[in-house]
Amino acid sequence: EVYLKETIDNFFYTQLINKIYSKIDPHPDNYKIEFNCDFSESKPRLQIYTVDLDGKKSIPALYFSSAQINILSLSIFLARALKATNPETKEPIKCIFIDDPIQSMDSINILSFIDLFRSLTINLDSQLIVSTHEENFHLLLQKKIPVKLFKSKFIQFETFGKIMKESV
Repeated sequence: EVYLKETIDNFFYTQLINKIYSKIDPHPDNYKIEFNCDFSESKPRLQIYTVDLDGKKSIPALYFSSAQINILSLSIFLARALKATNPETKEPIKCIFIDDPIQSMDSINILSFIDLFRSLTINLDSQLIVSTHEENFHLLLQKKIPVKLFKSKFIQFETFGKIMKESV
């Protein structure tokens, strides 16, 4: 059981997931994520739990809002993406593509998420390519990751394939 737990934590980069999750801070009580195998039924399954300050585990799908589930999913995705390597060269892949990451998030979580994006690009020298249909999110990204201070670029499409405005 210990071997299985360590293997799962290493595969999912649980420690990194928890660092990312804590930066966005989507839930006041459930601050930590754990993965455990559930062998109680005929087919074993991997279960994701959130853990509160008292160590009590909960299944997020049962208690979280759709925004909190989205943040949890993004934390898992980002941890895996940050650890991705080219299978041939074993070099890190320093580019992450994300489509509409802020679905159902409130303003505070969106701002925290943008701060996380900014931190990833600065501290880990990673490139993020984000697409969104949310104009307010686009404008917030421009304000919080301005072209003059970062190597950022913003492209706005008027219609399919036709660039309306580009900020370089």
